[in-house]
Amino acid sequence: MIERGSALNTISRHCKLLLLCLFSIPAFAQGGWIQPTPDELKMTAEPAAPNATAIYLLRDERADDLHHMHTLYVRLKVLTEAGKQYADVELGYEGGRSFDIKAIDGRTIHSDGTIIPFTGKPYEKVLEKNQTFTYKAKVFTLPDVQVGSIVEYRYVLGYDDHLVLAPAWYIQQPLYVRKAHYQFIPNDVPINGAHGGVSENSISYTPWLPKGVEVKQYLTSNNRVGTQGTAYTLDIENVPPIAEEEYMPPMRSLSYRVLFYYSTVKTAADFWKPEGKYWSHDVDSFISAGKLGATANQIVAASDSPEQKARKLYDAVMKLENTSFTRGHTRAENKAEGIKTKTADDIWTAKRGTADEIALLYIALARAAGLQAYAAQVTNRDQGFFAPGFLSTGQLDDYLAIVVLNGKEQYLDPGERYCPFGDLDWRHSQVQGLRQTDHGTDFAQTPGFNFKSTSVVRNADLIVEEGGKVHGNLRVMMTGSRALHWRQQALRSDETELKKEFDASLQSQVPPGIEVKTEHFLALDEYDKTLIAVVSVSGSMGTATAKRVFLPATFFEAGSKPLFVQEKRTVPVDLNYPYQMQDSVTIHLPKNLLVESAPKDTKIPLMKNGAYDAIYQATYKQTADTLEAKRVIVLATSIYPAQDYDSLKDFFQKVAAKDQEQAVLQPVAAGPTAQSGSTK
Repeated sequence: MIERGSALNTISRHCKLLLLCLFSIPAFAQGGWIQPTPDELKMTAEPAAPNATAIYLLRDERADDLHHMHTLYVRLKVLTEAGKQYADVELGYEGGRSFDIKAIDGRTIHSDGTIIPFTGKPYEKVLEKNQTFTYKAKVFTLPDVQVGSIVEYRYVLGYDDHLVLAPAWYIQQPLYVRKAHYQFIPNDVPINGAHGGVSENSISYTPWLPKGVEVKQYLTSNNRVGTQGTAYTLDIENVPPIAEEEYMPPMRSLSYRVLFYYSTVKTAADFWKPEGKYWSHDVDSFISAGKLGATANQIVAASDSPEQKARKLYDAVMKLENTSFTRGHTRAENKAEGIKTKTADDIWTAKRGTADEIALLYIALARAAGLQAYAAQVTNRDQGFFAPGFLSTGQLDDYLAIVVLNGKEQYLDPGERYCPFGDLDWRHSQVQGLRQTDHGTDFAQTPGFNFKSTSVVRNADLIVEEGGKVHGNLRVMMTGSRALHWRQQALRSDETELKKEFDASLQSQVPPGIEVKTEHFLALDEYDKTLIAVVSVSGSMGTATAKRVFLPATFFEAGSKPLFVQEKRTVPVDLNYPYQMQDSVTIHLPKNLLVESAPKDTKIPLMKNGAYDAIYQATYKQTADTLEAKRVIVLATSIYPAQDYDSLKDFFQKVAAKDQEQAVLQPVAAGPTAQSGSTK
């Protein structure tokens, strides 16, 4: 159970029982709080975490599924000014009548022992909402937190009797943890699920723990029928924080953790085969219940090749409203409009659906058109990694389509609005999940990207006036993942806001003193075409001395911050997707300035196993009144293990240094006559 991301809460009729359970811990003293020791009050740093802004003195998490309650008690020491941010607490949970969060309490203890209780009232905010669920948070701020303060808070969460929830113990946190205690009391009665019931002794768990740390079991007698049951506990000390490094994979899926689940089986083989059967049956029920044969025949022609059919059907579903990117519609709205969402046919009739519904609709249409098509459901790469040893389908996120074309299976992403045919959203590439086959189900493994799938071409034509002012225009042309990002951003906001976001992205890259303004986009809502941004440029750039003018030569990356400045790396690098980028900049110079020198042409390779893994090239050409710069960077691989960090860092540092080089200009009166030609 964690503050943000938990789906566990409380109901009022259980509050007294919950508080009794929470405050009956023997170590708790006055009023249920642990009293700080003199060493805790006076400490100013943690030797085991020398740069920590704050640390957890204690995290105590207890899940009692027998009584439908979860509790958390936190003791946190603030060590620096930056650590004062932990006075703001946000407790996330799934909102609704089945869930609630109550019994929030807290206090601040200054280093001199002064205690200031929290007397405010938490406020509630909605973090995310769609037609199936609402994700909320209780938010509050602990009073008068200073450097050296100890902040403490605790709360009780509960849920209705018809729900059963096994906990997830995430041992590593963003902060160093001195001590942590975890406890889980399972439910002891048969649980009616979609595919049968399970009982208390069907609890299993998957641990990822440091050597020597184990989950312990003990007998508890507080079950419903008065007999003993098994409960689980874990105590651990000196837990290092989750690494905070740029371009990380989802580290919670690589951290120390224990994931519990109710199941009638104990092994992965025994779980995934029947569970896959139920999953596939549900998919086929949604797909087959519709009557889409006539619809498919209206979209494709009998003479079309399989690929032509697949593309036409893809284009048809891509035109539907994808409510995962616009606005979810409530059941009440659908009912008022007479809209059903029980089958693929319903989604086609409504002309709208969620990402998953549209993906399954595409599979239904493909089958109706005579194509071999299968469903797959995968774990998003920005959220976690699929773990077959964790016996839960809850780790699966989004649906994909698999279509057989020219004898080969091709993964498609029709539920991802504006995703080009043949591509995947980067979060769905190089991931695992569950898929249908001709003989049942199996584990899925999606392909990676070729760098040619995503390209960015940036052209700039700039005029430098005699007074140093600059004006001109840019065209940024994007395909693949880069275009998909901006097209989906457009769905979440209006075009004015999108222009501001695009301007901010460019502004962080161009030289200081330059102002960019996006005039318009071309093909913003056409997924199968190149997305083009037309941008105007104004301002000034470069620096001048008495005898020289220094001008950024690459322009587009002159303002960018270098990647990977840390000396060491402890976690893998995930750059999301491979890509190729081409920049072309033409700078027209005023008559009173001539190019004295430009940077030398450069080629920087990143080699891996004897082959190019990335390459950077820059070339420069000068004439009497222009300076032209061309820059190409190709990244063939996007995921690197930590042991490859040194070579990756070296590559990008060399690239950054080259991007910062400048052209040197001379006033006409002070310099020789310019010579046209290359700087080679």
